Amino acid sequence: MAILGPSGCGKTMTLKCIAGLMTPDQGKIVLNEQVLFDSQQRINLPTRERKIGFLFQNYALFPHLTVHENIAFGIRQLPVAQRNERVQQLLGKMRLDRFGHRYPVELSGGQQQRVALARALAPEPQVLLLDEPFSALDTQVKERLEAELLEIQSDFQGHVLFVTHNLAEAYRLSSKMAVYETGGLLQWGERHTIIEHPANKTVARLTGMENIFDGMVSGIEGSRVDIRMGAGHLSLYPDNPSSLEVNQEISVAIRPEYVKLADNHDGNCLAVELVDSTEELTFYSYTFKIMEQVNMKAYIPKSTSPRLVLGKTYYLYLPPENLVIIGL
Repeated sequence: MAILGPSGCGKTMTLKCIAGLMTPDQGKIVLNEQVLFDSQQRINLPTRERKIGFLFQNYALFPHLTVHENIAFGIRQLPVAQRNERVQQLLGKMRLDRFGHRYPVELSGGQQQRVALARALAPEPQVLLLDEPFSALDTQVKERLEAELLEIQSDFQGHVLFVTHNLAEAYRLSSKMAVYETGGLLQWGERHTIIEHPANKTVARLTGMENIFDGMVSGIEGSRVDIRMGAGHLSLYPDNPSSLEVNQEISVAIRPEYVKLADNHDGNCLAVELVDSTEELTFYSYTFKIMEQVNMKAYIPKSTSPRLVLGKTYYLYLPPENLVIIGL
């Protein structure tokens, strides 16, 4: 599960509380039916008894220990032969066979991260906590390590909690997502549900759904719901239209990548004025004015259209299948 949210919202604090590095004021932490912390029962297991593997954001490797010694640190209680066998197994899995004798300062950032991950996995934890593990890496190294992490996850039998503020990263590496803001959990569940059916406007914005508009239900016919907005009319097909009523005020949202250019003002099209334009690597990022003080973002692939002209009026098509009613 990915824990997603802006800086300072409590993501890392959650991991530290689970690991026993911080003590919550109140509440309960349970892992596989074992109570790790309970403020009412005054239970607070020490970190060493929690069966937790923690990969810190800065890796926190011991600079005076070799790679082999760093990985072995958490399993010092094992017999030497068993300990060495476990370390060699992890060195092979992390493609670090030739680096066991080196010190952290002699490694690249990506290699240091793999050592830290191996050290976290060495005691065979029940849960692996990852705190923004890719934030300090360049794009190529990051992509390679993401693939390695997915490979490791397929072998790892425990739970994985992955902290990030990068939505694409969270989606690629997790099956479930939890969205935080200012110390509170706003929504959690299957990643597809979080992305396609945000619980409120805050979750929608935090998960990249930048276009959010207020409107009113003007008609319901079977599975189709018609929405009246200041800029025009839209139709969409929500999962449970029976929960809506005519004249009900609602919020409708769509992701910028789903907005398309249209030739005319047919169904689900809005007339808009282009007010800002930015060229990205493979697409143009446009900002259109659709109503007074209301803008719409659209990411239009370069392959589908030449660059649009600022100040001109265009038509945008909002596919019904990509429109979402917030909080429904």
